[in-house]
Amino acid sequence: MRAVSEFMELVRSAGALPPEHVMQGPSSEPVAVIDGREVLVFCSSNYLGLATHPEVKAAVAEAVMEYGVGANGSRLISGTTDLHVALERQTALFKGTESAIAFPTGYMVNSGTIAALAYLPYFARMAGLPVCSDERRTVVLSDELNHASIVEGGQLARGPFVHYAHSDLDALEVKLREHRDKRPLIVTDGVFSMDGDIAPLPGILELAAEYGATVLVDDAHATGVLGRTGRGTLEYFGLEAGDNVLHMGTYSKSYGSMGGFLAADLATTDYLRVAARPYMFSGAMPPCLAAGILAAMRVAEREPQRRVQVLRNRDYIVYGLQQIGFDVPGAGTPIIPIVIGDDEAGMALSAGLLERGLWVPCIRWPAVGRGQSRLRITITAIHEREQLDRLLEGFAEVGSALGLV
Repeated sequence: MRAVSEFMELVRSAGALPPEHVMQGPSSEPVAVIDGREVLVFCSSNYLGLATHPEVKAAVAEAVMEYGVGANGSRLISGTTDLHVALERQTALFKGTESAIAFPTGYMVNSGTIAALAYLPYFARMAGLPVCSDERRTVVLSDELNHASIVEGGQLARGPFVHYAHSDLDALEVKLREHRDKRPLIVTDGVFSMDGDIAPLPGILELAAEYGATVLVDDAHATGVLGRTGRGTLEYFGLEAGDNVLHMGTYSKSYGSMGGFLAADLATTDYLRVAARPYMFSGAMPPCLAAGILAAMRVAEREPQRRVQVLRNRDYIVYGLQQIGFDVPGAGTPIIPIVIGDDEAGMALSAGLLERGLWVPCIRWPAVGRGQSRLRITITAIHEREQLDRLLEGFAEVGSALGLV
């Protein structure tokens, strides 16, 4: 692998290899230990603070004693337990859909679902079954800032994969018109993971109804946080879940565990069980994690103040950063981006904060576009006011020293 070695040497010499910090203990708590020193963590997606909740840990420990540490098989062979079934039923109930299907990771949900839905006509022919009445090819219409898992799903879709300008409804309609001869699948993040802004779902659903499109909403960063009861972006806008909406979400953010799901009608979830390759050919989610997620969902429903607190903490940080002089985009979500632009300046700001015991990584290309480097703060319900004040003090000190404010 000489070519790989030469490439990595260039990456290291250019200082482009992201630092990988090793923690001694949980990474989901506000305080972590890195290299023997305590730091405050502002990059965890443990939004509701449930990853280390005693009730959640107890549920996992009890399930480990009964089910072991792994499923030891794919869902279609020996990997489905009563805990998986219970989790899918609870997820469907929470999202207000007929059914739900759980995958080992959220990444697998998007890549597997998009590819499977686009592949339907070919899958039917391979199986020797009649093709449905609508034989048109699927075109995947994707917001240009969608998550990498959506991009990969589109690449696997064996059909047209078309980007439209970020949250631009006019641009989306242009693409829908251009592909009138195809079956449209519109895919969008509910909350965009690097900017923290919210997709214009009311307008997207209006266009979908007009052009006969299905909409897949990636609510990984909204499920458990947005909406009156935490059901996500649709509830945030006061929208009802129609038959043409597929709800994607993860258990690795608000519920502090691992895995992802698609909530939809029963026919769609049944189809994905036999057509989504990441579901079919991967080991199932460990049953103990399913038990922990179920416990986390119970706590989240019982303690809605967690959802309120994470957004209060977010508003406190955004106001403080704006007072310091930083330009802070975003739209009322736990993701707070501070766009720096220059890689070296972003890395210097992150390093200066870490020296002060504040962990806020710098996100660079390819996670974001070139020239869009940023520090990406994520806030949780269990960050305390004193910890938030320390973060603001650090940004004021380091930002001033670097001439960024």
